[in-house]
Amino acid sequence: MPFTKKFELKLYVPEHWEVAADMVERWANGLKNAAETANVRRQAKIPDDGTFINVMASRATQEYRAYLNPAFKSKSDRTAENIQDTHSKNIVTAFDRWNDKINKAYATVDGVVAKQFKSQVDNAQDKWALQVGSKVLRFTGDKIRGRSVAPIAAYYLVGDERAVGWIRPSDLADGAPYDIARDGERVALKAAFQQRLVQGGQMIVNSEYRASVLTSQNTINTALLNGFRDTTKADAFVLTPAADKCFCVWAMDGTLLYLHIQVGLTTP
Repeated sequence: MPFTKKFELKLYVPEHWEVAADMVERWANGLKNAAETANVRRQAKIPDDGTFINVMASRATQEYRAYLNPAFKSKSDRTAENIQDTHSKNIVTAFDRWNDKINKAYATVDGVVAKQFKSQVDNAQDKWALQVGSKVLRFTGDKIRGRSVAPIAAYYLVGDERAVGWIRPSDLADGAPYDIARDGERVALKAAFQQRLVQGGQMIVNSEYRASVLTSQNTINTALLNGFRDTTKADAFVLTPAADKCFCVWAMDGTLLYLHIQVGLTTP
């Protein structure tokens, strides 16, 4: 039975994505313009120490427990239970310090509402741009500089022709966008897969491109696509690339990370 390839993509992840100046301005202005409202909402949601304990402290204590090995003992002979108790006590009694610090940041000084907070936002713009450019934007791109791996891949997999115009000189594209989704699930597949590629791609980068992390992310991608695909449109996705198989895998080309996708259908 012949395998008919619908498309193949090799999409490279850039080392860094330049952040447009207006993106930084929009980020900063959005935070500063919403400063007063944000603090009012924060005070309404957590008005006192009792609410702080119920909403934040208890949850933080419960989640912290999962990080400690029950058999752990520190150099000062504190057990995991001792450490958990100390952590819990510190959080429960932290409301006044937390509340005062936030109120100070949002206080009106020299006639400027939330002067300290706004100053911190202004001082963080360069750092924000560097962080976003080296993390999320490497995988998403933007409307000004062009799209990157996540939207290109997701749009190809739902047959959206706009993705053809997003292919970059570094990429390989053989074939046109092709919809693999079940009826009525194109939007869900596109949204879920973009988010998955951004999250998984960052995990790979954070691991310094460790092979085991690539494998685990490829396993998740494969399961997700098989969960959405229409079996009459595309063969099952597999983990090992082959000329007659559907696959979607992260891989390395030297020091460069790329996403390799092939979609096709075997017919009688």
